[in-house]
Amino acid sequence: MESILDIIYVPLAWIFKLCYMLVNNYGLAIILFAFIAKLLMLPLGIKGEKGRLKMQSVQPKVNALQQKYKGDTKNPKYSEELQQLYSEEGYNPMSGCLPTLIQLPIILGLWNAIRRPLTYIVGLNKITNFAIVNILNASGVTKITEALGNTDTASLDAVSKWLQTNEIRVAQVLNDSNVFNTVKSGLEEYAAKYPDSGFITEISTLNLNFLGLDLGMTPSEYIAAAGSIFTWAILLPIISGITSFLLSFLTQKLNAQPTPDGQKNGLNLLMYTMPLLSLWLAFSFQTGVGIYWIASNVLSIGQIFLLRAIVKPPKKEEKPQKEKKLNYNQIEKMKRMEKERENEDAITVSEDDQKTE
Repeated sequence: MESILDIIYVPLAWIFKLCYMLVNNYGLAIILFAFIAKLLMLPLGIKGEKGRLKMQSVQPKVNALQQKYKGDTKNPKYSEELQQLYSEEGYNPMSGCLPTLIQLPIILGLWNAIRRPLTYIVGLNKITNFAIVNILNASGVTKITEALGNTDTASLDAVSKWLQTNEIRVAQVLNDSNVFNTVKSGLEEYAAKYPDSGFITEISTLNLNFLGLDLGMTPSEYIAAAGSIFTWAILLPIISGITSFLLSFLTQKLNAQPTPDGQKNGLNLLMYTMPLLSLWLAFSFQTGVGIYWIASNVLSIGQIFLLRAIVKPPKKEEKPQKEKKLNYNQIEKMKRMEKERENEDAITVSEDDQKTE
């Protein structure tokens, strides 16, 4: 176990490997993996949505309290009344944060599994990946030597760090049969020379072709190969940015809370920074990462509407109306009106009797 987060990373990696075994395509496996992950996190999403709706119902009272202590919210009485309000309403401010905090390591685990197919799908260990990189570098495989740059290939830690964002690239060059045979022979030599070091010689290739794209290449590499910015791969960062903007917009619209002056306090910074981050990630990393980012954004948008259909806002409790007490004059007036109605009824009966006679 490399870190405590492997408790989360390893099970997610098993799921990702199963997805690949089912569809035998890296792109489809990414989409299926993202879908399963959203299903697994749905209970957390429901809990978070309930917390959000509860906060919306409490917010007007919080705003009123802020108005009461306007300019003096550091007053201990304000904190005391705020806590009393939360207690009366049965609301815990941390209830909305907890699902998000729990989801964060899961999201990192998804990201980690997708970026490291040699480790989590092919099943290679750290020292085998280290050896593969050195074999490729010694063989003069251009895509690897250029990507390595100034990386110290003699350092296990340096190569392992480089592989965290480049395993897809290595998996891509292994699809060349000549390169694959060279690497396999090199690993067998390592295993024979260092029999107790744990080198794995049984390696396999991955199907990285998806919608005409090689998911081991970056959009910038596609642009360089085509000699033009007008290439199919450039659509991935654009779609990634658009879907991220839609997700941020919907999230802001739902989470914006009315402030004491009646205006809505939005998350404008999030709405613009996340699409830019998504655009940069999809452009800078291999297209496989872009596919995951787009799938995750689309599924998150769908989850927003699904949660709104599942989780209904809490019904407002109707306070029973207090029976109005009548004063002395009102009671006397009602007695007079009742007496007048009785007199009218008596006159009507008398007239009817005379007509009968």
